[in-house]
Amino acid sequence: MIDISIEELRQRVSNIYEGVAVLFKRARQITDEQKLQREMEAETAQDFEINDNEEYDDVEIDREALQKEYKKYPKPTTQAIEEMLEDKIKFKYINPEENQEEQ
Repeated sequence: MIDISIEELRQRVSNIYEGVAVLFKRARQITDEQKLQREMEAETAQDFEINDNEEYDDVEIDREALQKEYKKYPKPTTQAIEEMLEDKIKFKYINPEENQEEQ
C-alpha cells in the first residue's frame, strides 16, 4: 500500500478537493483501461478454448476465472496516486464561456 500524506498531495495541487477529483477521474480511466484489457484477454482465451475443446470434451475449465486469479492488476487508486506524485497527471480548467465562443 502506498503511503501518502495530505501535505504531499497539497504540494501537487492548489486545492485538495480538486486533487481528489482529479485522482478519482484518473482512477476511473485506469479501471476502464483494465476492463478493456481483461475483455481482450477473455476473447483470446475463448479463441484458445475452441481449439482446446477438440481433444478434451469432458474437462470444463473456467479460463476467465483462472486469468483473474493469476493476473493481478495494480489498484487503480494506487496507480493514480503514484502518477500524481511523479507529475505524470496534467489537468486544466475548461471555462464554459470559452467553449461557447469557440462554437
